[in-house]
Amino acid sequence: VRDESGQPVPGASVKVKEAASVGMSTGVDGKFSLSVPANGRTLVVSYLGFVTQELAISGNVVNVALTAESTSLEGVVVTAGGVTIKRREQGNQATSVNAQQLTQAKSFNVASALNGKVAGLQVNAVSSGLNPSVRLVLRGNRSLLGNNQALVVLDNVIVPNNILGNLNPEDIENIEVLNGAGAASLYGSDASNGALIITTKRGKRGQAIITAGHTTNIEEVNFLPQLNTRFGSGTGPDDVPTYTAYENQQYGPEFDGSMRVIGKPLENGEIQTVQYSPVNDKNEFWDNGLSNQTDFSMSSGDDKSTYFVSGQYFDQRATVPGDKYNRFSLRLNGQRNFTDKLTFDFQISYIQNRYDQSGDAANAFNNVLQTPAQVPLLRYSDWKTDPFANPNGFFNEYYPNPYFTLDNNRSTTRNDYLTGNVQLNFKPIPELNLMFRVPMSTRNNSGKAYVNKFLYSAYRKRITTNFNDINGSVSDFAGYTTRINPEFQAQYIKRIAKDFSLNAILGTSFRDDVAKDIDVSGSNLVQAGIFNISNRLVAQPGASEGNSRTRQIGVYGDVRVGFKDYLYLHVTGRNDWRSV
Repeated sequence: VRDESGQPVPGASVKVKEAASVGMSTGVDGKFSLSVPANGRTLVVSYLGFVTQELAISGNVVNVALTAESTSLEGVVVTAGGVTIKRREQGNQATSVNAQQLTQAKSFNVASALNGKVAGLQVNAVSSGLNPSVRLVLRGNRSLLGNNQALVVLDNVIVPNNILGNLNPEDIENIEVLNGAGAASLYGSDASNGALIITTKRGKRGQAIITAGHTTNIEEVNFLPQLNTRFGSGTGPDDVPTYTAYENQQYGPEFDGSMRVIGKPLENGEIQTVQYSPVNDKNEFWDNGLSNQTDFSMSSGDDKSTYFVSGQYFDQRATVPGDKYNRFSLRLNGQRNFTDKLTFDFQISYIQNRYDQSGDAANAFNNVLQTPAQVPLLRYSDWKTDPFANPNGFFNEYYPNPYFTLDNNRSTTRNDYLTGNVQLNFKPIPELNLMFRVPMSTRNNSGKAYVNKFLYSAYRKRITTNFNDINGSVSDFAGYTTRINPEFQAQYIKRIAKDFSLNAILGTSFRDDVAKDIDVSGSNLVQAGIFNISNRLVAQPGASEGNSRTRQIGVYGDVRVGFKDYLYLHVTGRNDWRSV
């Protein structure tokens, strides 16, 4: 990707029009590499300040020449501090992502919807599985030890980044991405890595509008390692392949379709036999993921008031057997014009999510890989009643049944988010607006993680020495974070003379952050299946507690002087006092 002068354009967004989730940013040399799906026919290339281009994919190499954008700069944007300015007044690099761009691919969370849509924005998953957490990096990794993530502001409320995985994309009106530290300087050092200013939809005057929708998504594991399907269980020398019924390695004889014993006999003498041919059970071990999302919204208003209310329910069954997740959100906002000079705004949102997932999926995956190709792995899902699936009778001498691994190590987590903001605007004179708002956000989380107790039989211990009893453990955790951030701001806008304009802001804010975390654990369970801290053999439980409180007072100012509506002088600054 190059500009009109032939110079490479780093950080340009390149995506496939027919598959909105397939996209990336160009490197420092302007180059990119994409795996285009079969239905992909068009590339969409965009970068701030250039005209977005759509090009037909006609070969393995696509060269793009971007031209400078000459569109109108009269558009209004919401920038740092909730300040509304004209696009032409914005002297810092910023990118707007509108509602249509966010929802066109029907992404289930805002973080994934942003991927590939903003030049220079890195959306990196830091966990796997259900609703993974992400890191949002705008200005690169400038610190090896510190925080490099962008600040997230939702309707003038500073919120934790992990809330992006829980927001309903259908609620979002616009996201203004402030790339530079100067653009977000009104937030202080917290926004030194840039900021995402998220504005949700609001009610509009006129007839009530009601919308409802439902989206279903099916996913499957699309890449698995290529494994041996020619030879079965065994560890003999290369020149003398020997079949070993309980071996996980596949250096045995070549498959011949005969019936062979797998595993060792059960205590009652039973044995199991299978056809000595490869099966596809290792690939079919993973479930087809299923996600369902239902949305509802209603808005209306008159000359004095507007309101908007929305709700969403989302549930997901993962590709890892037994893992599931659900989310419920409710949002309400409104505005009331008491007089021409006095306006009241409010917004409140509640989000809850629940996780139920295995705490040992990585080892389960390894156990699947350690299964020879002739073993019908899918038969062993019912390990509680099937003696050949139970750990005491499982064929593998070295690795447990992966279904048992997933079921025996579980964690459940619940998160509840509550954010809100009340704001009062008063205009004593047309040029001056006085604003006072009180944003707040809180998160409560709790959960339980456990490893169930399992004792191997005396017979199993006698015929193999590779397994030890699982004594079991349980851990309960809970915590909360709360932030309240009252702020006062005065904004003065006036045309000083025919050719000069002034937009000046002076403000102060106070922030109080409180956090608490408690964890208590017990090991060596007395009774299997009872996950209570008191159900332990160890005399003393493990316990930890963390408490923190941070207070910050800040003052800030921002002045924009315009000349003939095309040349602007912008000066901004902030000073904070913080105690921890």
